[in-house]
Amino acid sequence: MHVKISTLAAALAVGLITSFTAAAVQAKPHAPVEIVGSVQAQQATLKIVFESAAQQVNVRVYGVDGLTVIGTRSPVIGGTFAAGQVMTLLVNYTSASGTSNLAVQVDGQFDGKRRSKISSFTVQNGQAARSSVDSTAPTISVDGRGRRIAILPAQTR
Repeated sequence: MHVKISTLAAALAVGLITSFTAAAVQAKPHAPVEIVGSVQAQQATLKIVFESAAQQVNVRVYGVDGLTVIGTRSPVIGGTFAAGQVMTLLVNYTSASGTSNLAVQVDGQFDGKRRSKISSFTVQNGQAARSSVDSTAPTISVDGRGRRIAILPAQTR
């Protein structure tokens, strides 16, 4: 009887490991774009590289934690881009003292599927924030619905 319970426990453990592995591999696909940017005192230069052809593309920019975007928050509505095409955006903003974020969302039809990607750029007193020595500090980001989320690093021993 002890062998059967151990065999059952091992089978369950293998099943759980397999399901965790499958879940990790089947993460939600994001839009095949690369969003990079540089932050200056009151303006950010953003480059969006389309790794795949896209139609019905919308680009939105918005501020979090006291950052206010000046001008249009939707610089692209219903755009079409070829694979490899690079789009450059200049985003003017005002930021509060302290740390705030500029978020960029790109969504559209990629290979016949609706996909989205969001990137966030941290601004500290109007400049790009420097990385902290404290690796346990959370990274603040924005999800697909515009809600703030904190991403915590894994603990190390």
